[in-house]
Amino acid sequence: MTLFATASLVSPAEPLAGQLRAAIWSDLQLNAMIGNGNWLASLWYNAGEDNSEAEPLHIQNISCVSSHQGYQCAFTLLRDGGVRVIFNEVAPARLTCNAQFVKSGTDGWEVKHLPLHGAGHSRTTMQCTESH
Repeated sequence: MTLFATASLVSPAEPLAGQLRAAIWSDLQLNAMIGNGNWLASLWYNAGEDNSEAEPLHIQNISCVSSHQGYQCAFTLLRDGGVRVIFNEVAPARLTCNAQFVKSGTDGWEVKHLPLHGAGHSRTTMQCTESH
């Protein structure tokens, strides 16, 4: 994705930043339920939701570049409480992510999904890696 690599990322102003955060939460919840292509983020989210101590989950440092399709954004997902094990796998406390956002309805945004070849669910464009 050359545009994303060469463009200057900027932090979106409110209310756009709030709409993008809402789209991230929505995609994380969907991904946690159906596993649509972002296993690491699913572990991260489920580790926060599956905790009786309710470790807060955070979206930080959203930076975006605009395109003709919407926005390409980078952001950090942080879960208080450190690394956890869920589903017999390690769920990192901090992830570095990027996603494409497209317009949803008249005044909202959603994480873009790609159609799956054959049967199954669409795949999220949100991709995450562990960060330290």
